[in-house]
This record gives sequence, structure tokens and C-alpha cells, in this order.
Amino acid sequence: MSFEDRLGELLRNEDPDAAGPDPAPVIAAALRRRARRRAGTGAAVLAVALVCGTAAVTAGNTGPAGPASAAGATPSAGGPTLAPATPGPTAAAGPVELPSPVVKQVAPGEPVQVAADFRISVTRTERCDELADADGMFVAAPVCRDATGDNLSHDGPVVYCQMSSTLQRDVEPCMYLGPAPAKIVKFVAGVPVPATLVVTPGMEGWTAFYFTGPSSIPRKLPGAPRVPTDPIGVYDAQGRLLASSDGTAPDGSPLHVPAVR
Repeated sequence: MSFEDRLGELLRNEDPDAAGPDPAPVIAAALRRRARRRAGTGAAVLAVALVCGTAAVTAGNTGPAGPASAAGATPSAGGPTLAPATPGPTAAAGPVELPSPVVKQVAPGEPVQVAADFRISVTRTERCDELADADGMFVAAPVCRDATGDNLSHDGPVVYCQMSSTLQRDVEPCMYLGPAPAKIVKFVAGVPVPATLVVTPGMEGWTAFYFTGPSSIPRKLPGAPRVPTDPIGVYDAQGRLLASSDGTAPDGSPLHVPAVR
């Protein structure tokens, strides 16, 4: 027997002459309440199904990110926490592109401050280096190198460099003997770093330049791994290699300049 029939039977069994509610409106109200309960229960079940379906798609997506797992999406409360993607190292795509050098045009003999305790100057034929004393004063005579001297090779384009290191910095003053270059770079872990060129009127057949960087002394302490040195390349306006200075890998093997464009 249904709920409605049972309710009607109970009402009919009461004294028909007694004052009380009409059974028809009571049954109709009961039917409406029952219909509302069924609709509410169905909507709740549908909502649960939708939530569960979304969580399953997000948690189960192990391939390329789609709309449900794109970067920046906020996981739903109680669901799995997705760690943000960490980009891995990016390999260089093809030849590296060369940066343009920094050029400092100076008068002959005019000092160029390279570091707080180091400066260089150039003339038509020489590059001179000066190192400050402990008080920061440049009192010692500069050390000069003649680009036309017999102690340098003049058989073809060549690069000469020295290294001056303190606990605060490295300075690498250099000379290039050969046709006028367009770009000079050092390849630090494969990344091209432009040189700073120092030029003055009358310089012919050679170029003065330098690099600066953090101190390499801590890495040269006893017991430390071998410190690699970085190759240097000199290029013309068409990107052709005019001269180079090889570096040294941690295992002692030579490091050559990479292909460029």
C-alpha cells in the first residue's frame, strides 16, 4: 500500500462527523512534499557525479597539459596537489649569436678604469696595465706591452691575454694582432660574453681589449676541482673567425670556440 493510500485510510477511519481536516488537501500537500524531496535528491546526486568526474580528469592527466591541468590552475579542495612544472635546461638551438663589443674611444695614454684597483691605457702601439697598491693608489710604473715588438708573433692573426686575479675580481687584459675585428667574445660555459675594446687614434694592425668577472681564486684553492678557462674568438663583420685562444676543460682537454652565426 502506498503512502498516499495509507494516509487516506487513516483519515477515513476517523469519525466522519468529527471536525478535522479534509483528506484531499492533506494528501495533495504530502504528494508535493514528496516530489520536492525526490527532485532535491536527484540534483545532489548529479552534483556529486560532476565533481567526481572533474577530479578524475585532473588527477589522471599524465600527458601534455590540457585545459584541466594547465599551468596556473588551482586544484580543488581535497583533491591532489599538482606541483608546478620546473623547466629543465634549455639546449642551444644551433649556432650561437655573437653580441657586439663595448668600445671605449680614448685619447693616447688616457687611463681606463677597469676595476677599483686596475686600469689600462693605450697608445698607437702599446697597451699599459696599472695595478693599485693596498691604499688604492696607482703609484707604480705601468707595465707596457708593445704590439709591434719582436717578442710577439706577427706571422698571422693571434690573441695574447694575461689574467689578474684578486679575492674580489678577475681582470683579463688582452691584445689581438691582425685585421680590424668586428666582434670579440669569450665563451663562458658556451655563452658568448662581449669584450670591451679600448681604441685610440693611430692604432693599426692590433686591438686592445679586456674582460672582467668574479674572482676565480676560491676555485683554485688546493683540493678544489680544476677550474676551466674559457675560449676567446675574434670575428670579422661577416662572422668569420679571424683568430682564437683555446680554453681548457675541467679534465684538461682543450675547449674550442663553438660555431656562431
